Amino acid sequence: MELLIGYTSDSGSESEYEEKFVITASEGGDKRVNPLKRAGKLSKTELKRRRLQRKSKGPWGSWSSSDEEDNSTNGFRSESSSNSISGDKNIQYREDEDNDGKEDEVPLEDETSTLYDTQYQDKKFRRNLLTPLKDIDIDLYKPALSFKCYLPKRIVHTFDGHIDGCNTLKFLPKTGHLFISGGNDDTIRLWNFYGDKKCVRDYKGHSKALKTLTFVSDGSSFISSSFDQTVKVWDTEVGKVTKRLKFKSIPNAIDSRPLDNGNEFIVGLSNSKIMHYDIRVQEKNGLVQQYDHHLSSILALKYFPDGSKFISSSEDKTVRIWNNQINIPIKQISDTTQHSMPSLDIHPSENYFCSQSMDNSIYSYSMKPKYKRHTNKVFRGQKSSGYGIGLTFSPDGHYICSGDIRSKILIWDWTTTKLLKTITIPGKKPLTQIAWHPQETSKVLCTGVDGKIYMLD
Repeated sequence: MELLIGYTSDSGSESEYEEKFVITASEGGDKRVNPLKRAGKLSKTELKRRRLQRKSKGPWGSWSSSDEEDNSTNGFRSESSSNSISGDKNIQYREDEDNDGKEDEVPLEDETSTLYDTQYQDKKFRRNLLTPLKDIDIDLYKPALSFKCYLPKRIVHTFDGHIDGCNTLKFLPKTGHLFISGGNDDTIRLWNFYGDKKCVRDYKGHSKALKTLTFVSDGSSFISSSFDQTVKVWDTEVGKVTKRLKFKSIPNAIDSRPLDNGNEFIVGLSNSKIMHYDIRVQEKNGLVQQYDHHLSSILALKYFPDGSKFISSSEDKTVRIWNNQINIPIKQISDTTQHSMPSLDIHPSENYFCSQSMDNSIYSYSMKPKYKRHTNKVFRGQKSSGYGIGLTFSPDGHYICSGDIRSKILIWDWTTTKLLKTITIPGKKPLTQIAWHPQETSKVLCTGVDGKIYMLD
C-alpha cells in the first residue's frame, strides 16, 4: 500500500516525518504527498511546540530522563525533591506542591462570627463556650466505657438546622454540651445541646456549601472545609480564623491529630492526595508531608486515638493505613468485590474500626496488625448506595448506629450484629449525618438532606 511507505513510529520526529513523505517536483518526484500532512509548512518553533504538547503527563507518559529536560521548558522547577520520584510523576508532584495549600485570598472582613447566647458571657464579657453551664444536671466528664447505654425510642426535639441540607455534624469533644453543624447555606453553626437548644454562635467565611468539620482534641478550635476549595481553622470561642488554605481541588475530608491540641491535621483532596499540615511550621505554609498512593478522590480520614497512624478511604475502592508523616501505607485493604467506603469510625474500645460501604453494609476491621476484616461482624439492613451515609457508636460500645437513604435510623447490637431498632424520621429524605452524645446514655443527633437536626432519646 502506498500510504505505508516510509512509516515511522517516532511521534516526536515530525520534521523527519515530513521530509520522507513530501516529494517536490524539483527532485523529480511524482508529487505524492502525505495525506496526513497539514496545509502549509510549519516553522521549527511550531513543530517544537506541538511535540511538547503531545507529550503526556499521565500514566502512559515517558519515564526517561530526557522527558524531564523537555518538561523543564514548561515552567516547572528542575531541582530534585527528597519526597518525589523521577519522571513525569515527579513533575506533577512539584506542580501540586506549588499550587496547593496557598493562603486564601478572601478578605478578612468576609469572615464574620456572631454570638447569640449571652449566657455564655461572664461579667467581663469574656467568652467561655467551652465550659458547661452549671444548671446541667449530668456529669459531663465521665470516661468512655464507664456507663451503660440504652436504645433511643423517639424524637424529642428538632433544631432549625440549615436551609437546603446539612452536610456535617460533630459534638464538642468530651463534654458534648455543644455541637457544631455545617450546611448548604455556607454557614457553620454552634448549637446548645442543653437549655434553650438554640444556636449559640455562627461562623461565616466560606463562599460555598460546607463539606466537613472536625474539632481539635480539646475543642478550642475546629477545622472546616468547603466546596469553595478552602480549609479554615477557626477559634471556637471568638470565631476568628487562625489559618487559611486554598487548594486546586475540593477538600473532601479532614481530621485533626489527637493529643496534639490541633497543631497537626490532614486534608484529603478530590485529586487523590492527602496533605499533612503543621501550623507550627512556617515553610511551605505548614505542609510537612504529602501522601499520594491513592488513585482517586479521598472520601474519609480518621486518626488512631493515639495519633500514631491514620486511616484513609478513597473512591479507588481501597482503605489504607498510614504511619504519621510517612508516605508509605503500611496496609492496603482491597478486594475485587469491595465498594467505595465514604464513612469511617472507631469503636470506643479502640480495638476496631468500621466503614460504611456502598453495597449497603458496614464492615469491621481490627486496629491491630494485620488489620484484617472480621467476617462475623457485618451489619446489614440499611440502604446507603449513592450517598455518604455516616455511622456512630454508643459511648459504651454496645450499639452501632447508621443513617439511611429512606429517612430511617438503624441500631444494631455490636456483639451479635442483630438489628435492634429502626426509627423513622420525618421528611422522607436521606439521613447522612448521625452522632451519639459522648456523655448521654441514649441521646442521638441525626440530620441530612432535609436540613433539620433531630434529637432522639
